[in-house]
Amino acid sequence: MKRSVDFARCVFVPRYHVENVPAGSTIYDVSSYAEPPYCELSPMWVHGGIPVPGTSGETSDTVEGVWQGLKIIRGKTAPRYFRGPGAKRGGKPSGHLFGAKHLGVVDARRLIYVPTYEWVIENRISPELVRAFINAARAGVTQYFHDVGDNGDPNDADQPLAHAAVLVRYLNRIAAR
Repeated sequence: MKRSVDFARCVFVPRYHVENVPAGSTIYDVSSYAEPPYCELSPMWVHGGIPVPGTSGETSDTVEGVWQGLKIIRGKTAPRYFRGPGAKRGGKPSGHLFGAKHLGVVDARRLIYVPTYEWVIENRISPELVRAFINAARAGVTQYFHDVGDNGDPNDADQPLAHAAVLVRYLNRIAAR
């Protein structure tokens, strides 16, 4: 019997989560504040060589670098964010650049953020770690993943998307195969 991995909406108080996790389940902090190897699942983690969607061969050091670098603020993107540790970019974005297209946040999540984050899972995260999550799910262990964000809905454009939700959707899809 295959089981899914559960996404726990986050109130970033790990002690609260640890004390309230149902018996037999496991909780993982996958934020940049987590211990290795779980912190490597953060979009801020420097992995290097991450393809930037919608470009001709550009790469980024972080998922966050892709997201911030392709953000259009005052009519411009900032490819300098592709280099170095993940950092937030100030200003109100009007969208994201994907090739020559100007995308709204929901489409940008679908065409830029999710594929980039999933590429990192498949190409930069230890296959043993991913396999352990999937094996535990298939064995019926409920797993809760959280980060500093609490929006698990990629269609909710009013809040930043929690990368833990993207991770969980990916794990559920792979575990169901």
